[in-house]
Amino acid sequence: MEAEKFEQAKKIKGNLDVLETQKYKLESALKSCSLGATIGYSRGGSFPSKQEVSLYNRDLIKEMITKALEGLNGEIDLVKEEFEKL
Repeated sequence: MEAEKFEQAKKIKGNLDVLETQKYKLESALKSCSLGATIGYSRGGSFPSKQEVSLYNRDLIKEMITKALEGLNGEIDLVKEEFEKL
């Protein structure tokens, strides 16, 4: 039973570390002096072609990052609660 809890805790801690790293990167991006985003997508049926769109609207990108951070903070809180329950 203890080995099972240890493995669960190890897995949860790994997930928490990944989320914390993502949070750090998003926070760093918000603090940067220039923001740009590239969105990649593909179109077509049998022979899909890859396309890209670049965005440089700083306010829009900051808003997207802020929303992503809010969601990420919620996930981090849930993972921390799950970890504490063990």
